[in-house]
Amino acid sequence: MFCKGLKVKMLLGFFLTHLLTYSLTHCLFAQVFSGEIGEIKGTVEILKDGETEWVPAVSEMPVQLKDRLKAAENSSCNLELDDGSIIFIGENTEASVEMLELTAEKHNSKISLWFGKIIANISKSKNTKMEVHSPTAIVAVRGTEFAVESKGEETDVGVFDGEVGVKNTEGETVEEVMVKPDEETSVRKGVRPRPPSRLILMQKYKDRNLRIRNRVAQLRERLKRLPPEKRLKARQIAYEKFRKLREKRIEQIKRTQQKRKAIKRERRNRNR
Repeated sequence: MFCKGLKVKMLLGFFLTHLLTYSLTHCLFAQVFSGEIGEIKGTVEILKDGETEWVPAVSEMPVQLKDRLKAAENSSCNLELDDGSIIFIGENTEASVEMLELTAEKHNSKISLWFGKIIANISKSKNTKMEVHSPTAIVAVRGTEFAVESKGEETDVGVFDGEVGVKNTEGETVEEVMVKPDEETSVRKGVRPRPPSRLILMQKYKDRNLRIRNRVAQLRERLKRLPPEKRLKARQIAYEKFRKLREKRIEQIKRTQQKRKAIKRERRNRNR
């Protein structure tokens, strides 16, 4: 009888420990991964924080803080977030995720656009705050649809719905201009943003934004249908695939370095 009671207690302890571990892992994963990479086209690579090697991105892999994404020519991808927001990364673009905090009532994010273009459709919630930082501009968003293109010394911003505030990153006086639907502005380094005018330069991204709207509707429907634990499982599988790709890439680089060293040694020996 004593043995049976002890066995039950051990099983119960094991079950509780396993449940606690799963809950903590699930919560941690949900906090760190608030979205995923989707609709990858062409060559899209990702550089993880603290690493030096770019690795091909995998569809459905989770978005992490400090992830740096690079889309080559004729390439693109989406950051598809758990609040139903989408950030489209266009061709010849490099961008990184600096902040990403999502809850049922809050969207708090920051994207660095190093060069290239993004188009964003950000969900409106009770507390939505997003910033896009380029080398010359800071774009402040409160739930809207807009595009940003960074071209070295100049940044162009176009708004399709909602309103964004745009200011320069430098200068003694940092003045903000408000850009409304179907308006655009440009910001040159160290110069106040030009007064908003009707869409001309950024009109080319408006059609693409219509396609993103359709994708947003699909994403929000999928988020309703797919329980968090199933999304979690799919992201874990995708991340494992990415991890194997990363290991393979590192191994290839090591072999290449070893071959180069062997060639140098052989050349030195011949010259003696």
